Amino acid sequence: MHLTVDEVINRIDSWKDKKIRHEPLGGGITNHNFTVYVDNIPYVVRIPGEGTEIFIDRDNELDCSIQAGKTGIAPEVIHHLKPENISVIPFIKGKTLTTGQIKEDNDIIVRIIKAVKIIHENAVFKSTFNPFDTIRKYRGFNEKYDAPLPEDINWMYDLSDEIEKAMNRNKPADVACHNDYLSENFIDDGKNIWIIDWEYGGMGDRYFDLGDFAVEHPFSGEQEELIIREYCGDMRYDGLSRMLLYKIIADLWWSIWAMIQSKISKIDFDFFEYGNSRFNRLRKNACDSDYRNWIEAV
Repeated sequence: MHLTVDEVINRIDSWKDKKIRHEPLGGGITNHNFTVYVDNIPYVVRIPGEGTEIFIDRDNELDCSIQAGKTGIAPEVIHHLKPENISVIPFIKGKTLTTGQIKEDNDIIVRIIKAVKIIHENAVFKSTFNPFDTIRKYRGFNEKYDAPLPEDINWMYDLSDEIEKAMNRNKPADVACHNDYLSENFIDDGKNIWIIDWEYGGMGDRYFDLGDFAVEHPFSGEQEELIIREYCGDMRYDGLSRMLLYKIIADLWWSIWAMIQSKISKIDFDFFEYGNSRFNRLRKNACDSDYRNWIEAV
């Protein structure tokens, strides 16, 4: 059952008899977001989109949101409505970052990595996240929903297997990862970087988190090295290699996800085009002349 924002407002007892207005809030691909003003105090209401329940464990999202909120890097969960799994958080007054803003400002990159590192070092989630297991699970969804896939998908699956084998060497301890670092999931209030939307959170490989961030933004090689230096304290080629390989895995995951969404989602978004653009970027990164060096370095 998917509620309207007015129905959500009526379900929250502490908002009764208060002056309330609301408006749509942009951002996000799989949720319907609204700014709700309660006696002029703004909150964000997030209503899950139809067809997202096969991908997202909303109980897990709630736990990750609560635990991340304890670090001061994510907003606190104020209300959570069951069984629809609708969440209400404070409205963070700041600018939602764009891909271009992050790409063009190394200071913002550094501030984001500092925020990510605080989450990694201080939060603990109940669940785990393994991108390779997720890709295998999505392969079953592909068959169930007859999702469109490229002719070279088996080559991509073979790449994933090779990268997974390499990643199992010298594997770092798991940390609390976000795993979905679109630019829109960062809010800059002028002082702090806030991280929102913990739908895919879980304990996992920190370098996948960094790789997902890197692949979502058209960084230069120097900027990718900046990420590793800022995160690790110095330049570590093994860490850089893990991050670059995980860029390939992130694109494979999100490409398959998009193709499944193209068959089942009710949201007005061109998932097919989105998925194909990511498949194309995967091919380019996997054919990098240094790919074999990355495999050997991790």
